[in-house]
Amino acid sequence: MFDRTVDEDPRPAAPPSRNRYRMRDGHRREYAASRERGSAISFDERCAGALTDIGVHGAVSYRDLAEARFGGHPYTTRRAVNAWIDKGLVTETIATGPNGNPFKVLSLTRKGVADAREVAAKRGMNPAQQIRFTPAPSAQAAHDTAIYRACRNEQRRLLEEGATVRRIRLDTELKSTVARRSEAARRRDGDRAADAERRRTARELGLPIDDEGQVLYPDAQIEYADDERRSGRVNVEAVSGNYREPAVRAKAAAGFRMHANGPAAADLLRRLGLDDGGAWLGNPERDPATVEL
Repeated sequence: MFDRTVDEDPRPAAPPSRNRYRMRDGHRREYAASRERGSAISFDERCAGALTDIGVHGAVSYRDLAEARFGGHPYTTRRAVNAWIDKGLVTETIATGPNGNPFKVLSLTRKGVADAREVAAKRGMNPAQQIRFTPAPSAQAAHDTAIYRACRNEQRRLLEEGATVRRIRLDTELKSTVARRSEAARRRDGDRAADAERRRTARELGLPIDDEGQVLYPDAQIEYADDERRSGRVNVEAVSGNYREPAVRAKAAAGFRMHANGPAAADLLRRLGLDDGGAWLGNPERDPATVEL
């Protein structure tokens, strides 16, 4: 499903904030680099991967998708997004970042969900992978879109180690699975059975349980197969600056991969000695909230 998501685009990144050499806009320049250097991924393949990404994560920032799937190139990204909007597959809305800056968020329409499932199936997606319809960005849009960046970072690391990503579960899916099974056990056999089923399901899903018996849910969980075809999971957390230290410590101690969403979060992780993953999610030359292209 995801095994080609980190192939490098041979073209230089376009936004001047990330590239001191201004790249000329336009179709001719865009594809000249591809012809000269030999692009491994076609435009249609990039669009298929991008549409799948939107469906898997529910909400993805425009700029993040541009950087992840289209090499940061404005013409190619706009061409893809406009085509999706014209077909009624994707909506483009404006959300507000933590510093009050607006940014663009892409989500699937109900029609887009059906098309994304078809595209993802052709790409070998796990049939159990959820594809999401998100009617509008939530108040937590800045955090929701940061989860995509955190997962992209982890996918890149896994693929560099020879692993193949099979599926991504968001926290809502994990919580729903645990709650649904626990409640079914409660209806059959009572509270004690419900608690036992909650713990059993958490173990089955690779979710840790703290000393107080509470299940610790990540923002996302990546399922993968390593180069020897052994299965594994990575629990991913996009830490925001308003996270409480005890919660961050608990999830780090449980083996979650912690990614800082913004400079304040990066400072928090450094203060706690948990900054192994590096600086905050995004380019240090720009404000983390301004993710629009």
